[in-house]
Amino acid sequence: MPLSSSSSEASNVCWQHAQQGRLKCNIDASFSQEWNGTGIGICVRDDDGATVLAKSMSFSPLCHVFVGEALGLFYALDWLSDIQMDNVDFVVDSKTTSDAFHSNRSDVSEFGHIITVQKLFTFQFTNSRVEFNRRQANEVAHALAREAVLSPSPTIYFNIPQSMNNIIINKML
Repeated sequence: MPLSSSSSEASNVCWQHAQQGRLKCNIDASFSQEWNGTGIGICVRDDDGATVLAKSMSFSPLCHVFVGEALGLFYALDWLSDIQMDNVDFVVDSKTTSDAFHSNRSDVSEFGHIITVQKLFTFQFTNSRVEFNRRQANEVAHALAREAVLSPSPTIYFNIPQSMNNIIINKML
């Protein structure tokens, strides 16, 4: 699996279309002390910007931000591997997760273990990569993650809720 990492400049925070023939999977995590939980939002869009699938999920207890962001990428890799999607650009808004994913450094922490398992998943993808982009370009995944904290079970969206569609449309203008 070819790996690349790209960093957005501060002035370029808009969502970018996937290259033709590819999918873009934006991933984000949300954290709620009030609900003692972590939410994960995953949004897969095609090269026209149309949403193909989306998923939200949550778990307790509340975890460290680095761990939650890394778990978001793990769950996205796991899900899209299960449904055999390929040609996917996985986009996270955690520079720490992206950098660790692309690093060869050993890390024996919980975070490091999650990164190691993510790398094992990449063998199931023949033409995918992991990239970094700022959260402002990842608003749909962030909205899904915020809603996920309130939901007791994972939700897969084949039709995106209107509130999220509005975010998508506004970001594409």
